Amino acid sequence: IDLAIKDYKEQKPPAKVVLLGSSLMMFPFWAMDASFDSKIPDIAHYHKSVALQAVLEQNGIKNASVFSLASAGQMSSDAFLYASEFLKGETKPEVVVWGIAPRDFADDNVKSPMATVSFKQIVDLHNFSSYANTFLPRFEDRAEFIANHSCFLYGRRWRFQKEADRALEKISGAISRVFAAKGGATAGGAAPALAPAANSAAKLSSTPDLSISALLAGTAEQRWETSTREYRGRYKNIAERDLSVQMSCLDSTLKICQERGIKVVLVNMPLTQLNQGLMADGFYQRFNQQVKTLARAYGKDVTLVDMTNQSQFHESDFWDTVHMNHIGGSKLIGGILPAIRSYLNK
Repeated sequence: IDLAIKDYKEQKPPAKVVLLGSSLMMFPFWAMDASFDSKIPDIAHYHKSVALQAVLEQNGIKNASVFSLASAGQMSSDAFLYASEFLKGETKPEVVVWGIAPRDFADDNVKSPMATVSFKQIVDLHNFSSYANTFLPRFEDRAEFIANHSCFLYGRRWRFQKEADRALEKISGAISRVFAAKGGATAGGAAPALAPAANSAAKLSSTPDLSISALLAGTAEQRWETSTREYRGRYKNIAERDLSVQMSCLDSTLKICQERGIKVVLVNMPLTQLNQGLMADGFYQRFNQQVKTLARAYGKDVTLVDMTNQSQFHESDFWDTVHMNHIGGSKLIGGILPAIRSYLNK
């Protein structure tokens, strides 16, 4: 993320089109370019879209460079930070293409908007006041944030705790091995009390890797199985989650773009039927309606491209239950091209 921000600030000339969103946006645009150029950087460090730029040029839009500020796990609140901090001044684009999906608004793995990597990279004491009301409505949360960033030791107390826990885990594991070497039981015949700690460590080491690079590995069957398991966890209790903060960030991002003269192509990204089925009954329909209502409020400055029920997408267009491959990416470009072209021509 820090390298993406650095590259974005150093662009000359600045990109006319900026991509926002999570790995759902990263995968198809990276996959399309990687399909004809194997030497491009890995997906986590690639911030262009040669395919989209080429299609725009074929349709009469010259020098329409594209920069991707999409990042793995990006929430609606993160996109708000990118828009507020970077889409301004000399690096302001003409059009933002922002791909969204329900996970960007409710993810059981992200307990707070402040827990994301993007928030930790972008927000500190110098710009904290701009986001306090959105991210930290309670006074005690603001005090905690200020203390974390003001006091060296206080701000690193959780790291110290983690190191202490790690040391205790090593000690408990060593003790368990000693007991095991002596027969695996105490004098009373019971297993040592510290043994469960070693068992926990073993379970942690066997946890499947859900990093962005791991999503590219394995057979199609393995990727779909891993994705299903992952999103079943991400969508846990999704119908009961409070979406107000993330929806307000969607609204705020659209408002910022409107005020700065940036047109937005808001893409409600396609998901497989399998992935949609992992959500609580009725949630996906309510989510889609909320997005439509918000987008409609901005008139011609925002074009919503709703791909949630597009019949042209098939399972063969996806790496797994949510991430599109290069075939799905070409269909995605076909869907967003008219809106981008319309804005750039004007």
